[in-house]
Amino acid sequence: MFQVTLTNKSLLRNLSNITKTIFEDKEVVDGLTMRAVSVPERDKQYDMLEYSNEYLYKALEHPVEDFGFPRGALGLDTILSNKKYSRYFHDMMVPLIIPLSEFIGSHENALCMFYPENGYIGWHHNGNSPGYNFLMTCNPEGDGYFRSYNQQTDTFTTLNDIPGWNFRFGYYYSQRTDPERVFWHSAYTKSPRITIAFVVPSREMWLNLVEECGDVSHLDLDSIGP
Repeated sequence: MFQVTLTNKSLLRNLSNITKTIFEDKEVVDGLTMRAVSVPERDKQYDMLEYSNEYLYKALEHPVEDFGFPRGALGLDTILSNKKYSRYFHDMMVPLIIPLSEFIGSHENALCMFYPENGYIGWHHNGNSPGYNFLMTCNPEGDGYFRSYNQQTDTFTTLNDIPGWNFRFGYYYSQRTDPERVFWHSAYTKSPRITIAFVVPSREMWLNLVEECGDVSHLDLDSIGP
């Protein structure tokens, strides 16, 4: 996963509406937090934090198919096509996600997650939904992170949030065809944070989108994905 500064003014305008709707209204943050902490989404199998390195190594002992989706999280999740846990959150986000979907050119909204204080998403790899990804995270305090693990080199990479919107992109390999290359990742935040992710339907579209949204001249984009 790569991270660059988001510079596209049109996309930033759309994202600013999300910032105003959620983070500039304490009642909204409190309401989302209350709903997030009431969602019973924890992995009870192990007595350890789902975003810890210890938990990851336990997860690696399982069949790869067991961790396509996260088995533990502290947050409130919805997507454009499914309200999931909260109609309050879903109804709030749909009119804000639609302009993003239209800009990105993808209806495959893979994630829209509100993280409360000390929120997280546990280790998983999305190998059950492979493809080119486009992630936008808003953390007003800049005190969260996105962490990934390379199983081939046994190394971790941490992308720390910066205050405001963070722009990340990459490719999730298939658990069926590339089980040893699946992209293990987790996230944590000290303060409220939101992440919105899309799967982009083609490599060419994804490349054009990434180049349009930030300065990627220093990156080897050809090395990303198949």
